[in-house]
Amino acid sequence: MIVSDKIKTGVLNSAGYLILLVQQIPGLWIWIPFMAAPVFLFITTMVFNLPTNIIEVCQVFFVEILSPSPPVLIGRLLIVLSLVIIVYSIGYLGVKKRAGLVTSGPYRFVRHPQYTGFLLLTIGFTGWSHFLITNFFGISWISAEATIALWYLELLAYIFLALVEELYLSKNFEIDYDTYKTKTPTFIPFLKAGKFDIVMSIFVFSFLLYAVLHIP
Repeated sequence: MIVSDKIKTGVLNSAGYLILLVQQIPGLWIWIPFMAAPVFLFITTMVFNLPTNIIEVCQVFFVEILSPSPPVLIGRLLIVLSLVIIVYSIGYLGVKKRAGLVTSGPYRFVRHPQYTGFLLLTIGFTGWSHFLITNFFGISWISAEATIALWYLELLAYIFLALVEELYLSKNFEIDYDTYKTKTPTFIPFLKAGKFDIVMSIFVFSFLLYAVLHIP
């Protein structure tokens, strides 16, 4: 067996064990640490990457957000919107999941609204961090450009978590979830659900990141 085949086999075996582990997770609140891990690691990295006091950063954020044309306005609006989406979707799922598969509320528009919220949140933080490093606080141990690459790693992590979560849901809800999956997009509302859904989501998120980085 050549090296590439060995690596491929090892990755598939590891993924298989992870899927079996996830399939045994009984409820939402045990899954929360898994789905919050990428965003937590991302934000922690951004915070420690800024060579300034975090209190000063927050003061700049909350004071200037009220000004007529604050810098990285789109990113700030995304942060506020994302927090609403995260709290609402997780809270809604926590209440409704006792009745079975949840396809109403925010889950009527996308299959993973909480992940959409996390990604919007970190797009906003990426723009904010990029702006601060570039314009105010100089060189950090991770460059402004590297923060963008780090966000894409987080995006891949949430795509992976979404796929693993759907294996668990398909096993438990079978035809009901498969039907829901064919009608509801993964991350972005109003996209057509299907094999290219995730690819289109990557383009939409990338466009939002570009807007945050390049539009004041």
